[in-house]
Amino acid sequence: MPTSLYDLIIPTFIKGLQTFDHVLTKAEQYAKEKGLDADEVFPQARLVDDQLPLVFQVQTATKAVQTTIGRLTGVEPTFFEDNEKTIADLHARIQKALEAVKSVKPEDVNSREDVKVDLPRPDRILHLTVKEATLYHGQTNFFFHIVTGYSILRAQGVPIGKADYLGSFLAQ
Repeated sequence: MPTSLYDLIIPTFIKGLQTFDHVLTKAEQYAKEKGLDADEVFPQARLVDDQLPLVFQVQTATKAVQTTIGRLTGVEPTFFEDNEKTIADLHARIQKALEAVKSVKPEDVNSREDVKVDLPRPDRILHLTVKEATLYHGQTNFFFHIVTGYSILRAQGVPIGKADYLGSFLAQ
């Protein structure tokens, strides 16, 4: 039996969100150990001046989840407000996204693989199947923002490594 789109993406989103939550927790622990205010140091931290900060990375990773769930289920997503200021706010946003992902049922997804959706790009609109949009855009965008958030925290000195990134993905 082939692997379903639900089985490919929904557990991956859950594990990725858990990973992001985990590295944020490690950042809080690091700040506490160093006598730093995590809310002052991390949410607006960035790798380079012209790249958007950690708060944006969390917001965009969760928007990728919301957008993809909308495509997968055919239900227009209601996006979270982008008003996070603290690490606690970022954890809360991730938890809301986790709840949304966990509410998706296989039967809501697996019948929609071949439905066509539009993917607006700056210079054109791509016409893809839900499966293509999920695997080649939604999931890829999600990973990009998790890894960028991880890298921002690592650049700020947070002692996280590959095991922190892979841990949630490999947990049973």
